[in-house]
Amino acid sequence: MDANGTILEAHRHAHSLEDIEAEERLEDFHSPEWRQQSRHFLVLSSAGKPIYSRYGSETQLSTLMSAIQAIISTFADMSDPVKSMMVGNYTMVFYTNGPLYLLAVSDSKDPDELLRGELQLLHSQIVSILTSAQLTKIFEQRGNFDLRQLLGGTEGIIDQLVDKMGIDFTFSLGSLDTLWMRYRLRDRIGKALVNARAKGVLYAMLLADMKLVTLMRPRKHSLHPADLHLLFNMAASRTFATGEHWTPVCFPKFNDQGFLHVYLNYITPSVALILVSADRDSFLTMTECRQRITQDLSADDTLLRLEDAASQRALRPYELGVSGLLQLYYRHKTLVQHFGTRFDDSIDESQQRRIINTYKRLRLYMTKGGPNPLRIIYHRSATDTILAWQSSAFELYATVEPSMDVKTMIRLVNTVLEWIKNEEDHLFVINAPSY
Repeated sequence: MDANGTILEAHRHAHSLEDIEAEERLEDFHSPEWRQQSRHFLVLSSAGKPIYSRYGSETQLSTLMSAIQAIISTFADMSDPVKSMMVGNYTMVFYTNGPLYLLAVSDSKDPDELLRGELQLLHSQIVSILTSAQLTKIFEQRGNFDLRQLLGGTEGIIDQLVDKMGIDFTFSLGSLDTLWMRYRLRDRIGKALVNARAKGVLYAMLLADMKLVTLMRPRKHSLHPADLHLLFNMAASRTFATGEHWTPVCFPKFNDQGFLHVYLNYITPSVALILVSADRDSFLTMTECRQRITQDLSADDTLLRLEDAASQRALRPYELGVSGLLQLYYRHKTLVQHFGTRFDDSIDESQQRRIINTYKRLRLYMTKGGPNPLRIIYHRSATDTILAWQSSAFELYATVEPSMDVKTMIRLVNTVLEWIKNEEDHLFVINAPSY
């Protein structure tokens, strides 16, 4: 939405004639391009009305969605809700929440729990646009309501989330990706947010290259990382790339029944300022707050230094002081933040996807709980050698050269842990400003 609360139309990825034609083929339920997609996500109402499909026209898929609704309803009538099923080489995972039915179809051998978690996040993205209260009220009044009328213009945001879930480890980690920067610079920026705070500003945060720089919050309250993932996904949409925006956003973990109001403005092409308020009429106050923040950061070289930090790509594996490391993720459990290196140049895009998918599965097994949770998993395949390790303080996922033996890998990881300890102030938001 723009500053006046009007929904802005978001084109679904098409920028050229070739893009448009490719998009048309993906929208055609009968096309080879549609069938070649390894993952499909569908959302429908409990009445079988199409709501969303990542690939394919919802109208063309209406017959399929009616069949899905019939399957779910049949099992529900038997008091045995369907959770998943195998159809050929495809895994189908179902998730229902109130009036919405969601389905994930994958040929990537993704575990059911992983796909169900992604469906829950997809449901939360829809709730963030409408609230649970509004969804319930709509379908109580009109069971066959076409929800696409209210989601119009937001398909790009939902598409973006679905695409990221397939290639980004952030959502599975359940933590915030932070920007590496000097502690004093981060602290200086945090103080600028506090000093410029206006009445009604609940939260203020800066993102650089979609990584968290710092976040100001009430002393006794914080937003759940899952809510921030949804917010950051919205901020990454091209719809919000220019101008000032003022839009209602529901934070499902915070309160799925109502809206907070979000001010979003890119103060530079790569640095986004987000202000959150409970007052729907405080747009002008948010604008004035943004002006004070930008004036403060521009008074010296702070904003320039922030832009410089944002322009630096993620660390290369060798910059952690080791050789043989191809990629690493480290999750700080107390802070609920993480950082990841780039992949080594020898790892192509398909290999990156395979490794990320392996990370997701390893984390699923390590965090299942139970009396004897797994602490270390050593995974060696024909193509990858990966170590997953969790302690009370951290989670670590490292891909090394395939020929590396276990002892060498352990030495490498211990060296990396020492490096992280020394760099912690620069890697993470240690002392987030509060009021």
